[in-house]
Amino acid sequence: MISPATATFVMPHYADAARAEDYLVQTLKSLHQQTDPDWQLVIVDDASPGARDRKRIKILQDLHPDRIFVIQQTVNRGQGFCRNVGVQWAKERGSRFVLFQDADDIAHPRRLEVTRRAFKQRPDVDFVYSTFSVIDEHGSGVPTTRLTPSLLEIIESHRVDPVEGPRAWIRMGVDTGYTTLTSTVAVRTELAVNHPFPHVRASEDAHAWFRMAAGGTSVAYLPSIGCLYRVPQEIAGSSDRNRIGADYYQRKAEVDTDGFFEAISISLQRQTIQLHEVRGLKNAFLRRLALTMEREGQHNVAREILGAVGQVGVR
Repeated sequence: MISPATATFVMPHYADAARAEDYLVQTLKSLHQQTDPDWQLVIVDDASPGARDRKRIKILQDLHPDRIFVIQQTVNRGQGFCRNVGVQWAKERGSRFVLFQDADDIAHPRRLEVTRRAFKQRPDVDFVYSTFSVIDEHGSGVPTTRLTPSLLEIIESHRVDPVEGPRAWIRMGVDTGYTTLTSTVAVRTELAVNHPFPHVRASEDAHAWFRMAAGGTSVAYLPSIGCLYRVPQEIAGSSDRNRIGADYYQRKAEVDTDGFFEAISISLQRQTIQLHEVRGLKNAFLRRLALTMEREGQHNVAREILGAVGQVGVR
């Protein structure tokens, strides 16, 4: 039996695709291959529609009762809600940090080892992330020519000048755009508890990254432990885009804006920025967000965002 006071992988799970079982098996294999064996996994099932799927993950728990723990939700509430449930579970069991892991992505075998060392050697850091490569439903690499502009935006920022430091949230908002994927992020548990994911179904991770980075101490980039991020090519767009539909980008813009503006409020309270900086930060964020929307071909959304530039207040 391993100690409960260990690192915890937090995994939301919702089986609504034909390949969900295969993806989960591959993801779990990548966790079992970790070079640092001191981990546990909490899977929060978001009321998967099939009884067989819910039973299957309970069987996985029975196969590894000292490592894998399953929490079944009776109502579908979204990935952010499930991650918050998992974080609270980890806190109650004494985990010092959590590693967010989606159920279809593949973790680098040294992810936990390198992350634990970073937190130990850098007590000033409470948020770490890495880069990623994109794979399809079969596990094959996806060329950059087939990636969406928003994914390319992230990869470009990692190659050129990765976001780091105590004011990382500002660069996330005004320079690089969406900084990284959920399965690359690990944070100290206290930070995740203090700044939970919002209960929304689009861009909830970006909202959380803004607030965590603003409410924490410092962000560090760990390039050597890139994950494999799965983007099925048989369907267009991410699962969130498909579930939400035509309103996805409008909703994403609203959620991202709310997250960045909340980060400003957090930083004002902590006195890490001054009031005279607020208007400039908001306007710079809106211009950067409009650029992202333009790259995605969302011209109407971009025009609406640009129309708000200069109209924002300091509170």
